[in-house]
Amino acid sequence: MKNIFFAFLLICSGFLMAQSADQKKILEDSKAFMSLFEKKDYEGMLDLTHPAIFEKVDRKMMADSFNSLFEGNDEFKMELVETDKNIFSVSDVFTTQDNTKYAFSTYLMKMKMIFLKESFDEDKKKMMLGMMEAQGMNAKFLNDTTLEMSKQSMILALNDKSTGNTWKYLNYDEANPLYVSIVPVEVMKKAKEYYANLLIKQKENAN
Repeated sequence: MKNIFFAFLLICSGFLMAQSADQKKILEDSKAFMSLFEKKDYEGMLDLTHPAIFEKVDRKMMADSFNSLFEGNDEFKMELVETDKNIFSVSDVFTTQDNTKYAFSTYLMKMKMIFLKESFDEDKKKMMLGMMEAQGMNAKFLNDTTLEMSKQSMILALNDKSTGNTWKYLNYDEANPLYVSIVPVEVMKKAKEYYANLLIKQKENAN
């Protein structure tokens, strides 16, 4: 009986160590992903992205889109505010019925939108802030031409045969058809529940 008990402890201990190793890897990758974003290393970001994305959208096109958005145009430019790497949080690691491992990494993303040809009066600011709020973002104007936006964001970490049994990542966005076409239903349900609970806790802590 004692031997069975110790064997049980050994198995459980090994499982917990493996799970902690997965969580550590996801945390490291999440921080690396944002560091690459801040450096505008879009190819590095795409290396960490789930490969199923590139079956739907050409990889070079995605890199060019990032570059175009954050390099700016005649109307506006976007700037990513440096992310506090200490605020990343990683969930437990879950496993689906078909042995896909997954977890969630959460963080607060901040960006600035700098308008190059337009200045906002109070009425225009109010309209723009309402539009941002409808997108789930907190926003404020730093001056008449610069809008700062923040949003509680979540990354899905997935590990299965399609990723070569390594961790790859997708941004949580259930309104995005690409997200819906790639993520298993079981994971989508869990992600929606996890994100909703995250927002609820955030709101409770703010009150």
